[in-house]
Amino acid sequence: MLCFVTGATGFVGGRLVDGLLEEGHKVRVLVRRPGGSPLGQRGGVELVQGDLGDPGGLVDALRGAERVFHCAGLVGDWLRHDDARRINVEGTRALLSACAASGVERVVHLSSLSVYGLGQHRGTDESAPLRYSGDAYIDSKIDAERMVRVAADRDGLQVVVVRPGFIYGPGDLRFLPKLLDALGRRQFVYVGDGSKLLNLSYVDDVARAMCLAAGEPRAVGEAYNLTDGTATSLRHFVEGLCSSLGIPAPTKKIPPPVAFAAAHGVERLARARNAKEAPRLTVGRMRFLYYNQHYSGEKAQRELGYTAKYTYREGISPTLTWYREHGLLPDSVTAA
Repeated sequence: MLCFVTGATGFVGGRLVDGLLEEGHKVRVLVRRPGGSPLGQRGGVELVQGDLGDPGGLVDALRGAERVFHCAGLVGDWLRHDDARRINVEGTRALLSACAASGVERVVHLSSLSVYGLGQHRGTDESAPLRYSGDAYIDSKIDAERMVRVAADRDGLQVVVVRPGFIYGPGDLRFLPKLLDALGRRQFVYVGDGSKLLNLSYVDDVARAMCLAAGEPRAVGEAYNLTDGTATSLRHFVEGLCSSLGIPAPTKKIPPPVAFAAAHGVERLARARNAKEAPRLTVGRMRFLYYNQHYSGEKAQRELGYTAKYTYREGISPTLTWYREHGLLPDSVTAA
């Protein structure tokens, strides 16, 4: 089967390509510069030059593909709304229109648990409403999902949405490196007592869930939360990281009201200065530091047969090994 992957040069998309090849599929990937992509060196991978902003080119790129995996997107907690909308929403719209015109059988769309909004989540399942928060990333992911629903209703596309939480693993250059650097510099501070719950997904598990979603008949038109099946607190996760790295675990904590006041103040100042980089504390980062992020993954287990192979206890070791092998552990950690 010919599978088409967007975002294949990224963290999740790259691992998904590996998973599809391991299952025996042929894979076509959308890249801006085919000549400079290492994906071209993998057997079974066809590179096509294109961009989500070019609807006409997408129709040609998709010709003959039966399944499409949409992993491309702009991620971050310091995005401009127009950039997030252009890539995450309008790019999704263009891809879905091209899929309908090309006769694609099924589209698996990579979304995020953040679509349930900022707030305390304790077992939230797929029946919960999606909530806008004013955050450029979160709001764009909600609108992208709505594009998926429109395409299903208007064009009859078979669509499936998967929603992981914080994704980590070998190849992660965004989530864990920032946390590791803060731990190495001893700048990490708990908001409250650190008992808030996380939702973590190892990258291989996310890729496998997308493959399952592509082949399960019951999945058409559905959305699935992806979890590792545990209730892991931020403190346990951070202490496990520090133990694996041989560095002191943080002990400092600040009251949530103080943290929120500081986040709002620092964020307003940074935006007034048109800062290109996010300050150390933002309202969006409180999702990781303060709000409980515990979701139900029962639907994916029941309908997709999905059970995570990696909890953070199994996933941290190969992740840190990969960082060491590639010289990517932050200097603050190696010095500590």
